[in-house]
Amino acid sequence: MIFKDLQQKQTSRTLFWSNLLSEPLFTIYGFLGFILYKDLGASALSISLMMMLKPVVTVLSFYWSAGLKGRSHKLKPNALWAGFWMRAPFLLCPWFDDIWYVIAATVNYMFWYRAGVPAWMEIIKRNLKQGKRERLFSLSSGLAYAEGVVLSLGMGALLDQNPELWKILCCGSAAVGLVSLAFLARVKVEKQEEEEPEVAVSLKEVVCRPWRDSMRLMREKPNFSVFQWGFMISGLGIMLIQPALPLLAVDWLGVNYMEMAVAVSVAKGMGFSLSSPLWARLFERVSILRVSSIVFLLVGFFPLLLALSPWNLTWFYVAYFWYGVGQGGSHLVWNMSGPIFAGKEDSSRYTGVNVVMAGLRGMVGPGLGSLLATGWGPIQVLCIGSVLCFYSGIQLFRKRPIAVE
Repeated sequence: MIFKDLQQKQTSRTLFWSNLLSEPLFTIYGFLGFILYKDLGASALSISLMMMLKPVVTVLSFYWSAGLKGRSHKLKPNALWAGFWMRAPFLLCPWFDDIWYVIAATVNYMFWYRAGVPAWMEIIKRNLKQGKRERLFSLSSGLAYAEGVVLSLGMGALLDQNPELWKILCCGSAAVGLVSLAFLARVKVEKQEEEEPEVAVSLKEVVCRPWRDSMRLMREKPNFSVFQWGFMISGLGIMLIQPALPLLAVDWLGVNYMEMAVAVSVAKGMGFSLSSPLWARLFERVSILRVSSIVFLLVGFFPLLLALSPWNLTWFYVAYFWYGVGQGGSHLVWNMSGPIFAGKEDSSRYTGVNVVMAGLRGMVGPGLGSLLATGWGPIQVLCIGSVLCFYSGIQLFRKRPIAVE
């Protein structure tokens, strides 16, 4: 009992410190596209290549966690190495400021950021009770998001004064993030199943087995399959509108960088932080499918509110605040879905499916959205994205959890 209490305290502490210490690098990461284009002279083609590679490596990161099932001893090393490698290249930014190095570091970050999620979620699932883990995860995420609001404004002001400071900010933020690994290293992972023996397999088996296992999981777990397809459609709607956002902001609204920072950092951040405790309470009262449907319906209003902004810029800020509210629920649902659907099983496979599905819609959505926005205009694309979110929310709202023996 004493060990269990200590284990829960260690995990809770690690959850908070991990989010808070990781936020500085996550914040400067959001500036890197702008830094590449404005200060390093990267071409539009190289920026586009970087954006295309992010969802590709997200899909590939699926393989990092593919062998975790039945191997408790691999969970913590898996999460620790992912946490180290996603930050390591940024430590060298003061000495390597080449465009392609920064692009490689950016894509590398996305690979390892996604790769470490299944192991970390499984550790949280094993060490924290259901209900408590959702509350703590939501609260820690909300605090980190509030921290990000302050950091983004501060970093933006510093970069306006001296653009060269991005090198120090990247290096320092990566070093701060590495400190979180010291907390994770002390966490004891509860062992719940017998270890499966290591078996030599062919390269073909290594490549194909994770996909077969995921498809089998979707077939055998109807509730999980319903959730995944609902998230896929709604997520595709949000990915679809991404190329339309800069067209709307620059060509239609003429917003400057400060106005964009206030919308994306302050308005969205306030919505996320203020709503996070409410989402955690809702999670305790209704099923994850019902929470997901509410999330999708709320997010569906984001593109519609943006479509009103050409008539009054206030709607631009209202839209991002509303998006922050929806994202607070989406962040909680997406991360906690693996542990919830897994029940007593290993959750890494479930979270792995989340990761690969996110990568697949990321590969399709922005490219399709760019074509539609160029041909039809941003308002029409915003409406399409809204329809997809509403469709997913309504369909999921009408679904009742399927009883499984």
